[in-house]
Amino acid sequence: MKDFRDFLGPGLESCKTLVGYKDVLAHLDGTEEDEIRLRYAEAIAAIFGARLAGIFTNRLPDIASYGSPPGAMASMELEQRLREDGEATHRRLADRFGQLSVANELRKIEETPAELRRAVTTEARCADLFVASCPRVAGLGKWAPLIEEVLFDGGHGLILLPEQFKSREAIDTVIIGWVNTREAARAIAEALPLLRLATSTRIVCVEEPAASPRRMMGPADIAAHLDRQGVRVSFNGAFSAQRDAATIILEEAHRFSADLIVTGGYGHSRLREWILGGVTRHLINQSDIPLLMAH
Repeated sequence: MKDFRDFLGPGLESCKTLVGYKDVLAHLDGTEEDEIRLRYAEAIAAIFGARLAGIFTNRLPDIASYGSPPGAMASMELEQRLREDGEATHRRLADRFGQLSVANELRKIEETPAELRRAVTTEARCADLFVASCPRVAGLGKWAPLIEEVLFDGGHGLILLPEQFKSREAIDTVIIGWVNTREAARAIAEALPLLRLATSTRIVCVEEPAASPRRMMGPADIAAHLDRQGVRVSFNGAFSAQRDAATIILEEAHRFSADLIVTGGYGHSRLREWILGGVTRHLINQSDIPLLMAH
């Protein structure tokens, strides 16, 4: 049998360049949070030699939803103002992108809410990582449907930053919220480039109250898998899910001063309307630590 190198041929050496993120996408909306997202996304792009694309979303009213002629006229006037404001924001962002240290591109999408969600999700499928803000009810809640659709239908991982987050120098310590599910495994796969760079990765397993041995196989196995992937990992213990899983994960993240929490994004679809699960919603609303989620 031929040596495996014969099958890879000249592509063998180039395989090394595939490790890591090569396209990072940052959500921009014209608020002060743009700078926080940009700095975080730029740092990741610089580490991996990736291209950073900013996607500025300008949400327009849906004229069809205004039944009366006066309502439609008011909607058209509002749309014109939003487009003018969006153009001014786009120019300001273009100036900011001219100062970035990495290869970059700025895009603008102006659409009604439903079309905007579809367009951004399509963009996210062509990126390795999507950086956005936690869409909390008290802050950027209007973007919750967009973030949900990208999470559940975008095909890649999301990093969600707490509002007014102050970036740290490096992602040294990572907490993995492990449940024996497809979503958790997917989140780990999406986080691998960052996990390999971390100084310490700790697995926090949240068990179901009456989980069978077959169902609960996983923590030691996923730790061994990560070790083979070059991740410095330790198993931090199992906790009963009789307590709130999100609270357990956050407590452990604070205990070890984590820089990032990696966890599955849970939820379900009701007539194609994505609805976040309780653990995911709790983490998004309460975490003061960046979250890397995938579905």
